[in-house]
Amino acid sequence: MPVSVAHGELVVEILGAGSGHPTASRDTSSLLIGSAEGWTAVECPGSIVHKLEACGLTMGSLRRLILTHKHIDHVYGFPHLVHAMAIEGLRKEIHLFAPAETLGTVEEIVAVHELADDWYPVIRRTEIPIAEPSELFHLSGLRITATGGAHTCDTVALRFETQAAAICYSSDTRPCAAVTRLATGADILLHDCGGPHRLRSAFSAGHSSAREAGNVATDAGVRRLVLMHLGARDEATLKECQLEAQTAFGGPVDLAMDGMRWVFPGGGKCRV
Repeated sequence: MPVSVAHGELVVEILGAGSGHPTASRDTSSLLIGSAEGWTAVECPGSIVHKLEACGLTMGSLRRLILTHKHIDHVYGFPHLVHAMAIEGLRKEIHLFAPAETLGTVEEIVAVHELADDWYPVIRRTEIPIAEPSELFHLSGLRITATGGAHTCDTVALRFETQAAAICYSSDTRPCAAVTRLATGADILLHDCGGPHRLRSAFSAGHSSAREAGNVATDAGVRRLVLMHLGARDEATLKECQLEAQTAFGGPVDLAMDGMRWVFPGGGKCRV
């Protein structure tokens, strides 16, 4: 992983591809986004510091952290990140973006672990509205936009764009028109997949089936679908999900894996 990214490039790495019940090969869902402006972490699994180091980055490399919702598999690494930064002597701000409900959960985490004194980095919070699409950031060729999703709590989907590419991450969601609109024309859609459609009743309150993810990809006109937050644990069911999504979408479909990476050079072709 390059520590710096050339102007116009977009780098996407999957830090975790699994659900709230991780496996030996798939940690809880999280991403790392790189552009010439710097690095953005999406979600905060318990092993976030280790994962950054494995990518050749440091905690000081992060420009911002985005938490899409308050559920434990997306936020439980946050107190460790703050504590590890303090141990390293990093007192710079952590710029945290999250929905209001998630910011409230973060406040409680900070209070429980007593992370608010001068020894720790300052947490600068920015609320992500969920009622309508919003632009979170636009600088040095990187644009980040968000829209509310359809989960069991307030959540957001995200879109990252440079001149090289557009990537959309649905986070945890049922099929949702707002997420489909956000993903329109994206080079890659990283979409929630709780399992095959035949098992939908087990997860439909807050997640999508593989077929539904494929339908979203079709409606949004994306180039590639990557199934994320994979709830299935055995290879046969995972393969079923991939084939089901391919049937619905018709385009290329990947099962997300930890360490999967795409590099979109400015004006060039994607390197995987």
